[in-house]
Formats: sequence, C-alpha cells, structure tokens
Amino acid sequence: MTDEPAEALPVDKLNALRLGRFLVAEVEASRPECRAWVEIRPILMEVDVAAQREGWTRSDAGRAFRLAYREFVAEHLDGWDYDVGSREIKRVLAHDEAELIGLLQAWGVPLEHLAYPWNTDYPA
Repeated sequence: MTDEPAEALPVDKLNALRLGRFLVAEVEASRPECRAWVEIRPILMEVDVAAQREGWTRSDAGRAFRLAYREFVAEHLDGWDYDVGSREIKRVLAHDEAELIGLLQAWGVPLEHLAYPWNTDYPA
C-alpha cells in the first residue's frame, strides 16, 4: 500500500460493515458467460453474538474482514443450482478498514458499488 490517504468508503456502507453486515459489489468476470462479485464479510466476535442474543447490534471500527472474489455462470443464477460452474477466484483477509479499502482498490472495485446482497443479483 502507499502512504497516500485511502479513498473513503461511503458512510452508509462503512456503518453497515462496522455493524457486521455483509456487502457485495459486482465486478467484471473473467469469462463472458459469467457474472462476478466481490463479497465482504465482517468477522464477528463472541461479543457480537452476545449482543445479538440481547437484541442489539454491536458496532466495531476495529473489525477484520474476509473478502472473496467469486464468479457464477449467468444461466444458473435464477435457479437453485446457482453454484454449478461457479468458482472462487481469490480469498483474502483484511485486518482493518484501511487494508480493506486498499484491497478493494487493488481489485478494481469502485467503493460506490458496494451494496447489500439483497439489492443485487448476488445469488448467495
């Protein structure tokens, strides 16, 4: 990474990640018959699970994140077998928000494209 300040995540998406919400961004696929997404899964701790049991959601600016770059065969996305022919291209761990932003930029993911999976065609 460089010493230049990283581009900021949109505030609503930053808050979602700090609250442990899963986000995705559609990216260019390597094969024409596929669609691809990068998924970001915040790593939840035992204190997050305890908070959920108590009926609230814990915000954490120090979270780590799992990132995965996945491709799915477009013709299977509308069915139950959406994972037929799918593949995971890469998976990494970001230890903090700055590393997350750096990885997203390195993978060519526009930060403004981050979305909740249910607002996209993401199949899982």
